[in-house]
Amino acid sequence: MAAIMQGRVDSLLLTGGMSQTDRLASALGEYVSWIAPIWRYPGEDELQALAEGTLRVLRNEEQPRSLVSTVEIDRS
Repeated sequence: MAAIMQGRVDSLLLTGGMSQTDRLASALGEYVSWIAPIWRYPGEDELQALAEGTLRVLRNEEQPRSLVSTVEIDRS
């Protein structure tokens, strides 16, 4: 991800149930903490957030967004 962002990474977010595990968070930090600060958001609210976001789009309260990069990749 850091390569796709051309090194401009403000922070890394560790979410979900696995982010509650200190051992896992620490091990990941050893590999990626050089990229940007790591923030932990423990919990398992991802599915609820996805559902609520979908409802906002269906109700025309929000426009859908794409996470697909528009960067052209030379594959030659």
